[in-house]
Amino acid sequence: MRIVATTHFAPVWLALRATPTVGPLVNRWIINSLVYTMRTRPGALSTMLPWTSWESLHDRTFSQRHLPPKPEFQAGLPAPAEVAALFERRGAACEKSARSTLLFPLFAQWFVDGFLRTDPRDDTRNTSTHDIDLSQLYGQTTDVTRMLREGTGGRLKTEKTLAAEFPPYLCDADGVVKEEFADLEIIFRGGDLKAAGGGPVPDALRPKLFALGIPRGNIHYGFTMISTLFLREHNRIAGVISAAHPDWSDDRVFDTTRNTLTVVLLKIVIEDYINHITPIRFPLCVEPGIGANEKWYRQNWMSVEFNLLYRWHSLVPTEVTVGGRRRTFADLWWDTRPVTEHGLSALFDEASRQPCSTIRLGNTDASMLAIEEKSIVIGRHAELASYNDYRRACGFPALRSIDDLTSRSEVRSALERCYGTDGIDRVELFVGLFAEDVRRGSTLPPVMSAMVAVDAFSQALTNPLLDPGVYGEATFSAEGMQVLNSTRTLADLVRRNIGGEAATPRVSLGRRRWR
Repeated sequence: MRIVATTHFAPVWLALRATPTVGPLVNRWIINSLVYTMRTRPGALSTMLPWTSWESLHDRTFSQRHLPPKPEFQAGLPAPAEVAALFERRGAACEKSARSTLLFPLFAQWFVDGFLRTDPRDDTRNTSTHDIDLSQLYGQTTDVTRMLREGTGGRLKTEKTLAAEFPPYLCDADGVVKEEFADLEIIFRGGDLKAAGGGPVPDALRPKLFALGIPRGNIHYGFTMISTLFLREHNRIAGVISAAHPDWSDDRVFDTTRNTLTVVLLKIVIEDYINHITPIRFPLCVEPGIGANEKWYRQNWMSVEFNLLYRWHSLVPTEVTVGGRRRTFADLWWDTRPVTEHGLSALFDEASRQPCSTIRLGNTDASMLAIEEKSIVIGRHAELASYNDYRRACGFPALRSIDDLTSRSEVRSALERCYGTDGIDRVELFVGLFAEDVRRGSTLPPVMSAMVAVDAFSQALTNPLLDPGVYGEATFSAEGMQVLNSTRTLADLVRRNIGGEAATPRVSLGRRRWR
């Protein structure tokens, strides 16, 4: 009943949102309803052990898990390569999304790579801080942050050889890493499969790599495009704060700017990105202190299930338009040149005028199939329960047959060949999430959408910067508060940071006409 009510009657929900005394109450009710779909943190188990121990309740280098391991489910499952074939896109043609633009998956990957970080050396572990902390820009450690700071006016370093503002180049003209960035990693140590999918960084592209906060930050133009945007916004805010407070030290301006920009990201995530994903008609928003008295308001700890369900490779088309040219996306790995050659305005506009692909089986480009296979292996190493088990955990009824999972006959046939005609209870979580049909008006399939909401809200809104005792001018400055009050969407950031570039671009995660 809640799902039906909140996904219909848009005029009613918009009227409630506009009512000052009612809007916040409805906002909290919807967010709480979404988070309480599953059991809340702290969880009893992690990928460390199949039982609860003091260490497993505290060691966050292992991933939390929503359901206990189910080793008996793993018996007799088809080979990972056979299952990965279910994801393969045949040819360059892909099913276009009726709702989302290419900017949607570009932003999604950039966003989640800041905190969903499987350790390539041991896939039961992670290298995450478990916080939305803009590590894409600032890094995960003080040492990395220090390498990326300019040291004056609270600013981040920029590339001095370019007319516009871009991150500094990592290497010199010969492709040798500059001494100031010697300790920055280009890829994760231990065999980063996603980075390996693009092959080693070509020698011709090494001089154009940017010095960024996390490994894999240069993986494609979309990643560097968004990092450049946030770098410009950081330096813009730092300039405003520094001018208003000339007596403040570089450290104080930097820290205040970082505080502000982190909450800017949180606002964009909830008020632009999540509102695009969800079919709910009430525009959700960030409120300081929301959830502070709720059971779900706990220390962040990313789950193995959240890590797997966020692998939206099928959203990426085989071919995209970049700089006015059709190019295969696989050819754009490690190539930052489109960003410096075409500029942010043109690239954001271009990404907002072409559709992405759709989330489903049979729609992943061949260049990323190895990542899908590895995802299946990760689920098995974690001994995850079945897709039907996770449906029950989310409050959905278990399915009785593969026919109930999808209306697509070709997908049903492929699943039956893989798991058997009566194999609905053998379907793995990772497969079932992508096999399920997307509802009209939605961006994601129902179970995936429910699980995204559980972790997204409960791990974003617990950020300490949103605590009522922290949120205010003392943390952000009066100038920072003005930035927060004037920011709701990614478009707000782009339009503040394209001086000297083309006319005001279209910046949107959603297509103009979707129903």
